[in-house]
Amino acid sequence: MTKKEIILIFILLIISLIRFFFYTPDKPDYEVALGETVQLEGIVRDAPDIRIYNQRIVIRPIDQKSKVLVIIPKEIDILYGDRVTIEGILESPENFITNTGKEFNYKRYLANQDIYFIINKAEVEIISHNNGSWLKFQLYNLREKFMENLARVIFPPEKDLANGLLLGARGGFDVKLKDEFIKTGTVHIVALSGYNISIVSENIMKFFGVFFSQTISIILGIFVIILFILMTGGAETSIRAGIMGAIMLFGRMTGRTYYAGRALIIAALLMIAYDLRVVMDISFQLSFLATMGILFINPKVIGWYRVFPLKFKIRETISTTTSATIAVLPLLLYSTGVFSLVSLPANILILPFIPATMLFSFLAGFISFISPFLSLPFSFIAELLLSYMLFVVHFFASLPFASINIKSFPLILTILIYCYLFWWIFKRQKEIQNNN
Repeated sequence: MTKKEIILIFILLIISLIRFFFYTPDKPDYEVALGETVQLEGIVRDAPDIRIYNQRIVIRPIDQKSKVLVIIPKEIDILYGDRVTIEGILESPENFITNTGKEFNYKRYLANQDIYFIINKAEVEIISHNNGSWLKFQLYNLREKFMENLARVIFPPEKDLANGLLLGARGGFDVKLKDEFIKTGTVHIVALSGYNISIVSENIMKFFGVFFSQTISIILGIFVIILFILMTGGAETSIRAGIMGAIMLFGRMTGRTYYAGRALIIAALLMIAYDLRVVMDISFQLSFLATMGILFINPKVIGWYRVFPLKFKIRETISTTTSATIAVLPLLLYSTGVFSLVSLPANILILPFIPATMLFSFLAGFISFISPFLSLPFSFIAELLLSYMLFVVHFFASLPFASINIKSFPLILTILIYCYLFWWIFKRQKEIQNNN
């Protein structure tokens, strides 16, 4: 590492501390009203998160920098940028125990988004529209219309899976299906994180690589990442995921994982400089580790799969999946307590079909802007592929040995495993440098 890089890292760390201590919004003094009915006026800051039984909106009260999570009936037609009056009982977020027996720190999860209070089963009155960013409103509007188009030509649960693949939207999944994705270690394909976008962009690049040169296929892969970010409304999580995916493709294009690794570190530090709290974000952690795995572990494990053919990038797909899985597994064990015994075969059977599934799902939704009838051939193929992927998830999740719940995976063990992984990854590289 050069002197300039060390200075840059030091400057970014100083900036992150300054922003954290002086620019992080203070928690509003609402404690005195906890458990009481309150009325707040504010602006909707993100696209509504529509679930099966309700929808969740995030509002920023007038003259406040922090935000409030509001749960309202699903039937209310509300948009990003709406100025609203909210009335309901003010609550404080509470941590909860997941189905796997692990405590989820819901309070910290929301605090990282500047959300400190919740209003459940709220009544809402819309005062006016278009009070937010024009660009963000157009992006969210495009996203909503695209999802409506998909709903016309692809039926649930395949439609919900398509929304998850393309947009990271999981609101349509019921509890049973969510558990099946977790059990089979395939939840990353519908999660808005770098774990998702790194593997997806890698497989899309390979898909294009069948028809085009490596440079063109990587450029197309980066285009898909940009499209992904736009379709999700330019959310911070998708931008982070997109940066990680782009760096991974940069490493592929240059053929130099060492320089891509440097770029990954700088990108991560830039995100930390913007908001130090991102370090505690599981999405950021998975993004970073999955990208590291694909860049540095993949060259080491691809030799394990010589029995698989190089044709159609089958060997690379399997090794990429293995690499990302190795990189994120200790963190997943610590955070979720789920050890999927079927993750590798399930991912191997699903991931090669992701590029085609995303392509035909996208074409089905895009062409529906012109005519739902013209999109039917594409929606038919997309639904077949989506049905196949759901079948794989259902089948492996139904196996009695699909996963093991580990209620207490020690933090110290997680750290030791990552210390060993980093030593294993960079040992060979150091030996090569010493020989040179």
